Parts: sequence; structure tokens; C-alpha cells
Amino acid sequence: MIPLREQDYIRDRFERELEGKVKFDYFTQKASSIFVPGREECAHCQDTQQMLVELAGLSDKISLTVHELAQAQEEAKKLGVDKVPGIVMRGPANRALRFFGMPGGNEFPNFVEAIIAASKQKTQVGKQAAKHLKKLKEKVSITVYVTPTCPHCPGVVRAAYGLALASAHIEASAVEIGEFPRLAQQVGVRAVPLTVLNGRTSIAGAVDEEALAEQVLKEAEGGALGAPPTHGGATSEAAAPSGPSPSSGLILPH
Repeated sequence: MIPLREQDYIRDRFERELEGKVKFDYFTQKASSIFVPGREECAHCQDTQQMLVELAGLSDKISLTVHELAQAQEEAKKLGVDKVPGIVMRGPANRALRFFGMPGGNEFPNFVEAIIAASKQKTQVGKQAAKHLKKLKEKVSITVYVTPTCPHCPGVVRAAYGLALASAHIEASAVEIGEFPRLAQQVGVRAVPLTVLNGRTSIAGAVDEEALAEQVLKEAEGGALGAPPTHGGATSEAAAPSGPSPSSGLILPH
């Protein structure tokens, strides 16, 4: 799954930069040879699990626990997982970072960075973002809808994860929406990145850490109106395909 040369590169980074232990809880669904009405097969569960197995094998500080979603409903509810593939990453601070789908394409290097960030005992954010986070009194969930080829998505996911690691009041998830076409229709995703706060307030386009922190605070105070996106408000691509994304090819960090 991950080329051997790139595994060597990531192993070296993990050896140098991982501080504490990082735990993966991976929720999957076994393929079924029997047709079950209403059940959707998981096109990327096996590949995602293989990728996680390889990543976990690159450092003794990374552990992986695999759960069959249908048989681990209590644990899934506890960790906020309701679909597969579902990844929950936790480090020393025990703050969960979730990724639904396979973190391939442009999201893979970002996923490696998230592992390193999660291993830290404490996460630093920008001065203004930190001011916003200190004022938070209520919990806010951040969900970022992405696709593997979106150039602006990794930055928004990185900002969401960073805020979640810096504040116990924030929960952050990324969803590779190409793998969940029905969800894309339900949420009304037309382009990515799309960030949704508490399931109700949408922010279209790329948004940086400071702006996202500001919107999180407004949402917590009941007054979020949607942040003006950065990068000229550009969104990258339609994200509501009629079926699973054809490819989640890895793009390795260099």
C-alpha cells in the first residue's frame, strides 16, 4: 500500500518527531457474500485497514485496534463513529481526531502530520486563535468534508485538528465525502472543502486556523453566520458523486 521507500521516510520522521503514544481505533465492515437490503458495502475498508497496519508498523509508539462496527456499537458510540471506514486517533491528551473514509490523495501527507501532532502532550495554536479558544464555554463539533484531489482541503482539516488538540471543547472530524454519496446529498455538499459546525453552520471554501477559531467561538455563543473563506473563497470541486470515489491513491510526503 505505502511504497517501501516512503515507509522509510515516514519511519524516520516518526522516530524523530513522535513524542507520546498514538492509538488508532479503526471501525470497519466485513464484506458480505449475501445481499442484505439497505446495507452498503464498504469499498475502501480493506485498503484503509492495510494502510493503518503499515503505518502502525513504522513505530512502536503507534497501536491499532480493529473493530467490526456491527459488533462494537457501544465503543463506536463512545468514540463518535457512525460509518465506515471510521478512524479515531488519540494521543497523550486523549483528544480524538476522526477521519471517515480513506485518507488518501492529498489527505495522506496531512494524516501523517496529524499523527505527529496527536503525539504531542500540548498543541500550540496562533495567538489570536488561542484567545478565541480561551473564551469557549460550550462544546463545538467541526466536520470538514473533503475529497482526495482537493488542494485546499488538507489545510482546513489541519486547522480543525489543531483546534481540537488545543481545546477540550472542540471535536473534529474529516469526511472523505466521495465515499459517502448519500451523506453528500443529505448534507447538501456541492463543493469542497465544506466545514460544518455543530451540524448546522456551514463554511464554504478554505478557511485558516484563526478564522475557524473565530467562527467556532461565534457558534458556541449562538451567533455564527459563516466565515468568509480565504483564498478568494475558492472551492475546489463537486463532491457529491453518484458512487464511491474511483481512487484514493496515496500522495506521500516528501
